[in-house]
Amino acid sequence: MNSMQRRSLGVLLLLVLSSIVAAKFQQDYGSADDYPLILNPKFKYFTRDPMTGEYKPFLWEAAYTKGPNDLTFLRHDLVGGRECLGLHVYQDGANDSYSWATIHVKQTLRGEAVSRLFGSWIGIWAYPTFRFAQDPISKEPWNVFGLEINDGKHLIWFVFSDHASGVYNLRNHRIVLVDAPLNQWSYIKMDVASHYSEAGWESPDDLSLILITGATKMDPGNRAGFYGEIRVEGKAK
Repeated sequence: MNSMQRRSLGVLLLLVLSSIVAAKFQQDYGSADDYPLILNPKFKYFTRDPMTGEYKPFLWEAAYTKGPNDLTFLRHDLVGGRECLGLHVYQDGANDSYSWATIHVKQTLRGEAVSRLFGSWIGIWAYPTFRFAQDPISKEPWNVFGLEINDGKHLIWFVFSDHASGVYNLRNHRIVLVDAPLNQWSYIKMDVASHYSEAGWESPDDLSLILITGATKMDPGNRAGFYGEIRVEGKAK
């Protein structure tokens, strides 16, 4: 079997497994409106990406940006007694064509799923290990650990770091600093709809929910961030 045949077989097996998972959701939750918005929310299941050969959380997409001597990888970790998703980055600080070394792990929501998300809270268990840093003049970030909401036009970063609080905007990029102590688990709740409203943005038809860890060449060294369970909680009426 050649490499093209192996890749095709991998894609076929992934489609079959996805169909099995979808059938299981139908059995457990009934109608589509009752489906969980975030799939594999505890990162319990990993699979090999047939396109890259790298492991990733099942039903999530993973993308990497890095320079020639940077290092980026993800894995199933055990941190502070909790099984979790670990995103690991080494930024060498070289002045190459890549300012950032980052990992993005995402799911895309469309239509009714976006409406349900905007009517809910997103909660996440997060374990930051480094402090947020930024340019003192321009406020451009030098690193990031947090949750990104990206609708193709607008971008929100919920950044988790100790001694961090406040909101500021860079063009169509809104940065929300959330205080979370380093080297311990914190449960963080976020209201995406309120930030769209405050920024004057219309609700999108679709968006990507992205877990992100990264550093620019202005903040070299090893960086790691850990994500536990993601929950979607209804807002009190």
